[in-house]
Amino acid sequence: MHHIRRPLVGLLALFAGAITIDRADGGGDAIATWVYALGVAAVAAPLLTGGPRRARPWLFLGGVLASYATIRVLTATTGSGFDAHLAATEAVFLTCAALLGRQVAVGLYEIDETIGAVAFGDSPALDLDGPRAANEILSEMARSRRHDRPLSVTVLEPKPEGLEIATARAAEDLQRALRRRFVYGRLARVIADQLRRSDLLFEHRESGRFVVVSPETELDGTALLVNRIREAARSLDLDLTSGSATFPEHAVTFEQLVLEAEHRLGAPQPAPRLRQVAEPVGGA
Repeated sequence: MHHIRRPLVGLLALFAGAITIDRADGGGDAIATWVYALGVAAVAAPLLTGGPRRARPWLFLGGVLASYATIRVLTATTGSGFDAHLAATEAVFLTCAALLGRQVAVGLYEIDETIGAVAFGDSPALDLDGPRAANEILSEMARSRRHDRPLSVTVLEPKPEGLEIATARAAEDLQRALRRRFVYGRLARVIADQLRRSDLLFEHRESGRFVVVSPETELDGTALLVNRIREAARSLDLDLTSGSATFPEHAVTFEQLVLEAEHRLGAPQPAPRLRQVAEPVGGA
């Protein structure tokens, strides 16, 4: 939080100091009113729009100072001399306001992105009911049928008591649903770290279960994988239950494999619906 606190305090001190100097100067404003307005605009721009925040600092600062120079020329009165000291003071004021304001905006954006990534962020598990999952699953099933090779499906689910403990240990300032999503996101990453590159990880959010599709893997290999995942999940204080089934030994379609795996899990759920993708006729 220091990368926000410090520039924010600096901004407050900058404006408070400038206003104090103006009031202490009995001969007139040390900084023109329109310069204050331009300073406020320089602070607000990166907070309200993405362009100034994403631009390089010197480009943003150059735009602010170019605006200042343009307005200074347009507002100059005929016969009035150029006050270099005043111009330098105003330029320094605008430089500090622009850079500090941009730093605050960048810090706030990074916090927003971090919270989003932690709570809802990219999970390595695909939504089991989504069309992308259907494409991946049917492609692997078709490949196993075509080459007569084994394929295993494993269903993983955290035990309710462990999930409650892990949820309770999440950050207290997050709402319960947010904390639960946070735990599932961490668990998905832990599971993904144990998989091979050819394995596929899905999340069935309706039931709260993960499904791992392991091409070229029989039950013995799946058992080793499950043991690795269970050990890794203990780092999150989670104890996983699991059930596995293998093509073609236990079933010949993905939905049947999931049902077989869930029967071994203990409490089967309705089979996931593979939307928008029809399985090829003949299983080819």
